[in-house]
Amino acid sequence: MRTFDYRHLPQNLFDGKVGDANVRLYEDRGKLELLKSTHAEQLSALRDQAHFDNVDASTRVEGLYVDAARVRSLVKGAEPLGETEAQIVGYSNALRFIEDHSDKFDLSTKVILGLHEELYAHRDMGRKSRYRKKDYMYVQVDGHPQAMPVSPISAFETPLVLGSACDNLADAFNADACSPLILNAVFTVDFLCIRPFDEGNGRISRLFADLMLMKAGFDVARYISIDRIIEQSAMDYYDALNACVERWDRAQNDYRPYALYWLAVVHEAYRQLFAKVELSATPASGKSERVRLFVEQSATPVTKRQLREALPDISEATIESALGKMVKDGAVEKLGAGRSTSYQWIQR
Repeated sequence: MRTFDYRHLPQNLFDGKVGDANVRLYEDRGKLELLKSTHAEQLSALRDQAHFDNVDASTRVEGLYVDAARVRSLVKGAEPLGETEAQIVGYSNALRFIEDHSDKFDLSTKVILGLHEELYAHRDMGRKSRYRKKDYMYVQVDGHPQAMPVSPISAFETPLVLGSACDNLADAFNADACSPLILNAVFTVDFLCIRPFDEGNGRISRLFADLMLMKAGFDVARYISIDRIIEQSAMDYYDALNACVERWDRAQNDYRPYALYWLAVVHEAYRQLFAKVELSATPASGKSERVRLFVEQSATPVTKRQLREALPDISEATIESALGKMVKDGAVEKLGAGRSTSYQWIQR
C-alpha cells in the first residue's frame, strides 16, 4: 500500500528552480502583509470579485459552462436550476467557509469530506460512504469499451490511504518541516492520484490547496482567483499533473513539474494583486492609462469583461477607446473575434 512521508520530501524538490520560486513567494507574502496596513480598503474591495472568479473559473476547468452573469446571480443567492447550477452553489458555499474560517479547519479527512459534502449538498447521500466505489472506468478504444483503472489505490483501500496521507501532511505542516508551498503541491498530486471520490476530485483538491495557502499565511487567494489563473493555463495545469503520475504507486514519481507550475501560479496571483492595487491608486483622471497598465501587466491576453470587472469605475466606452488606440499604435494585438476577442500586450 502507498505510504507517505511529508517530513522528508524528495531532494530534487529543493533544487535551484524550485528553491528560487519558493523564496520569491515569501517575498510576495511580505509585500502583501505591508499592503494590508496601507491599502486595506482596496484589498477589501477585491474579495467579492475574487470569490466569483474562483467559482466561475473552477466550473469551467471541470468542463461545465454556465453564463458568467448566471454564475454571479447564483453566488449572490439565486435558486439553482439543475445539477450543474447546484454544484456551483455548493462550490461557492464551500469556498466561503474556507475564506471565512480557514484558521478553524485542520488538514484532515474530516475537512475534505466536509468540503465534498458541501459541494454536493443538494444530493441526498443518506448514510452511504462518500468515498469512491469504483476501481475501473470504461472508455471507448477503437469503438470498443475498455476498462481503465481509476487509481493505483483500490476503492477498498482509499479511506485508509487518504487518512494516512492527511495525518502525515498535518504532522509535517504543523512541525514546519518544509515549505508549506511545496508541501501543498506534493499533496495535491497525491490526492489526485488517490482519487478518493467518484467525482469532484479536482475541485476539492483546489479548495484544499486554497485552505493550505491561507493557513500558511499566503492568503493571496482571498483577493485574486487562483482558479482563474489555472483556467487560463489549463493545458499547462493538466500537463504538469500528468508528468507527476509515472511510478507514483511505487513512490518513485517526480513532483517537480507540478511544484514548479503551482509556485508560478501563486506568484502570478500575487503579481496580479499588486498590479490591481497599483491601478486602484492611480488618479481617476488617468482612466485610459489604467486600462493600458492593466493590459501591459497581464501575463495572458485579457478580455473586455476582465477589464470591466477589474476597473468597475471606467465605462465600457472608455475601455473600448483605450483598446482601439493601443491596437492602432501597435502596442496591443487583437486576438480572436466576437465574444472570444482578447488583447495581448506586445510592445516591449
